[in-house]
Amino acid sequence: MAKISQLFDYHAWATDKLLVYIEKEVPQSFSTQIESVFPSVKETFQHLYEVDCLWYDRMNEAFHNDDSKVLSSPEEYRAAFQELHQEILGFIKDTEDLENLINYRTSNGEKFTNSLEDLLQHLVNHGTYHRGNISAMLRQQGYPGHSTDYIYFLREKE
Repeated sequence: MAKISQLFDYHAWATDKLLVYIEKEVPQSFSTQIESVFPSVKETFQHLYEVDCLWYDRMNEAFHNDDSKVLSSPEEYRAAFQELHQEILGFIKDTEDLENLINYRTSNGEKFTNSLEDLLQHLVNHGTYHRGNISAMLRQQGYPGHSTDYIYFLREKE
């Protein structure tokens, strides 16, 4: 149980780290329209936030995502992610058995069953993938990327 909690903590750390970098160093990059996986860094963060909410909603029936939340700045995304990620970390710590099976439906309505641990691992991997997209989008705009590798998280936490 400790390992998935650490991996999720990494996910929260890396997302926050990248948003701080954008907010402080390259705020002009946030809403610039480009050709990439998503049309802007902002829209990539919006997707990441919505998917974190979606998976947490599937894991925790007591959580209900507010789909009407419209975010517009790195600061607003940081606050929203911090609140959500703190709630998820609390959920992980309060869950006795992360091998519990969760029945859920995909956006297409297909039924699946996976363990909580597997769903959390998926959420972390999804975040890593899209933070990589964001780093590429920043470079495409002529800005240096910002490393959010897991090893840097471990070194910073020591």
